[in-house]
Amino acid sequence: MKNIAIIVFDNFTDIDLFLMWDILGRNTTDWQVKILGTKDMHLSAHGLSIHTHGHITEANYANVVLFTSGKNGVKTALADPAFMDAFVLNPDTQLIGSICGGAFILAQLGLLNSRPATTHPDAKNALQALGIEVLDLPLVCNGNIATAGGCLSAVYLVGWVVETLFGAVKRKEALRELIPAGQSAIYEQLIESSIRSTLK
Repeated sequence: MKNIAIIVFDNFTDIDLFLMWDILGRNTTDWQVKILGTKDMHLSAHGLSIHTHGHITEANYANVVLFTSGKNGVKTALADPAFMDAFVLNPDTQLIGSICGGAFILAQLGLLNSRPATTHPDAKNALQALGIEVLDLPLVCNGNIATAGGCLSAVYLVGWVVETLFGAVKRKEALRELIPAGQSAIYEQLIESSIRSTLK
């Protein structure tokens, strides 16, 4: 049983959390997924209150750590020493990923050193200003680190996690229920090519 942590903070982007949570939450036999924060409850960018399952320090012992995004939420998180100092992550033993602005958290944690990344297109210039090579791709994978750009790329990020841990068959099984009717071949090509495009 693998442990997956999704990290949230106030003003997180709703779909970034909910899409990953929904996909991963459909399987309760191969992994356990928890939403972790600094408080018992966090408020999304659109005003939804979300109860957390534990403190962000639990992420240090998880098999997988996924950072959500949020235009204002990420800025506040980056400026909060209690948030940033809580993480002692190990890319040698953990899968670590981010979506959109979550890449800035990975960067500040020193996890993107010498690694290309992606983020939301509107945040590209700001991430480049940190000296990071930003690729115009929905998913950029380097070893155990992956960044996703654009909210719907959460499908690719979760696909990368599941395939890395359990293989392509399990990944297809995990994503099958989400695919629009009649478009399974199209989406399979998109998902597989996105995972393979920068896989190292």
